[in-house]
Amino acid sequence: MDSSARREKILQILQESSSAVTGTALSKACNVSRQIIVGDVAILRAQGIAIISTPRGYQLVTPAAPGCTRVFVCCHGSDLMEAELNAIVDNGGIVHNVVIEHDVYGNLEGTLNLHSRRDIQQYIKRMHDSHAEMLSTISGGIHTHLVEAATEEELDAIGQALRDVGVLYKD
Repeated sequence: MDSSARREKILQILQESSSAVTGTALSKACNVSRQIIVGDVAILRAQGIAIISTPRGYQLVTPAAPGCTRVFVCCHGSDLMEAELNAIVDNGGIVHNVVIEHDVYGNLEGTLNLHSRRDIQQYIKRMHDSHAEMLSTISGGIHTHLVEAATEEELDAIGQALRDVGVLYKD
């Protein structure tokens, strides 16, 4: 299979999948190394294909359903990460990202797209297994999350849940 056909196959797999697809799964499907998949995904992105990397793998960006979004500013250490994320998804939210402000690089963003406690458990396991630190360790624990929910009332409930956990940033 030449590189063009392989990229078409990657795109087809992502289009047909209802969830994220790992680089390992794509590499097995295409019979190439994971590093080749990383390069192919970069080329597809350069061609304008909206592919994001999530803790669960690659997925195509789908048009957002009409909903409400809000940015929550939080501050905590790794001890409260799971409680923070659970407070969001348990109240109907989707955690799209985490963003910190860096003195030199400006805003640094990690794409999360966490919809459920299962997603959160997989994310935490991946962080643990890779010995990765939270992005917010760079910013003293201060970070934001773009959160989407079906209604403003759900976003209000998420805000209250984050207050209850003690992670909302206070000036």
